[in-house]
Amino acid sequence: GYRKYRIAHVEVSRGNGKSLLASQAGLYFLAFDSPLGNKVACVASRKEQARIVLDSSRAMAKKSDAYRKKTGVTVLAHKIVNDSTFSEMRALSADSDGLDGLNDVLAILDELHVMKKAVFDVIYSGMSKRKDSLTLCITTAGFDMESVGYSQSVYAKKVATGEYEDEQFFSLPYTLDKDDDIYDPSVWIKANPNYGVSVDPLTFEAKAKKAKLTPSDVGNFKVKHLNIWLSEANAFFNMSKWDKCADPTLNQQDYLGLNGYVGLDLASKIDLTGLVTMVEKEGIFYIFEKAYIPEERVKELNMPLYTDAVGDGFLTATPGEVINYPKLQEDFKNLCFKKLKVKEAFYDPWNATEFSQRMLAERINMVEFRMNTANLSEPMKWLGAKIIEGKVRHNGSPLLRWCMSNVVAKVDGNDNVYPRKSHEKLKIDLAIALIMASAGYMQESQKKSVYATRGIRVL
Repeated sequence: GYRKYRIAHVEVSRGNGKSLLASQAGLYFLAFDSPLGNKVACVASRKEQARIVLDSSRAMAKKSDAYRKKTGVTVLAHKIVNDSTFSEMRALSADSDGLDGLNDVLAILDELHVMKKAVFDVIYSGMSKRKDSLTLCITTAGFDMESVGYSQSVYAKKVATGEYEDEQFFSLPYTLDKDDDIYDPSVWIKANPNYGVSVDPLTFEAKAKKAKLTPSDVGNFKVKHLNIWLSEANAFFNMSKWDKCADPTLNQQDYLGLNGYVGLDLASKIDLTGLVTMVEKEGIFYIFEKAYIPEERVKELNMPLYTDAVGDGFLTATPGEVINYPKLQEDFKNLCFKKLKVKEAFYDPWNATEFSQRMLAERINMVEFRMNTANLSEPMKWLGAKIIEGKVRHNGSPLLRWCMSNVVAKVDGNDNVYPRKSHEKLKIDLAIALIMASAGYMQESQKKSVYATRGIRVL
């Protein structure tokens, strides 16, 4: 039958027995989980790493006469086999030919933080073809924020905290909370569930003291012993400040006729689309958003966040399998002609060229806004600053909040920032639309500040 969990993510500091846990899972799937024809793969970037779980399983099986007698398992030098059920457990490296089209009942992916995304994708897509397969990822934190390990870690934490619901994803990340003091012994157990068992407190304390005295050791102490990603990016926007800017009584009808800017993100015909308006009154920036998604997509995803947002009026589910563009156009024209004096409506030409041409024909000032660092960096910083200053107001939409919390920053050598999401399932569409709307006011404020310092030059 179908397995409840199709992927499991176990992330914990070194020395806490994650390989032993995976080894036990391997032996169970090999012999007890309807084992006829079962194959178990231990996969890692290097063959030596992949053998760690396999060799741990081999050692367990060798020590248990009862297990071998009950199951008929035979422990060989490079694999474990059961000839009567045609089952086996073996180690594969990232460059193994056997990865392409892998169709095992269990794949154990060791140290995901150093695995290439392409390898992960090949394994997971192959495993997904079986309704009873499980992909078990075991890892510590790492140093590479671009890795599939980091992406899965972010997603696992959102699942663990209930911020994202995925019934097929088992999440077990052990790490410190954001504001914990890394040198406080009382918090170490959060990242080390085996503290005092396989993790020796005296040795651990010595490593902490060394890290405190030697700055070059801090990174390794955080990553390997506290399971903190060294380059871990929290939400770019200060979400506690964002929450303080919420006003559930906010009503766009009270701000009719004001000048304003609009950001439009038509991400996909089958996914979330955002239309965000920003108006300014007495130094406060008011945000009004509309979000759209196909009705069938809501049913397909079965996400409580989306279904609740539809029920509460924060998300419009348009009939059918794709976005209803006539409905979007009608709402947009109503906004521009009856509610707002649009200075500029910014759009990403990637998906909205036809839409913009239709709106230009209606004499709406549509402005092409390309998704690059030069266009996004300053508006993103400007918006972040206004949130911290408490100078924005929004209606408290949980959908908009979710998109804002999913934005992390990619920073270049010149301290420019670019908004990105750390996992493909974590949407940022409404946040992008808001950043685009912010661009207009950011440009206005820059012009005002220049004139305030030097005055208007007459040529």
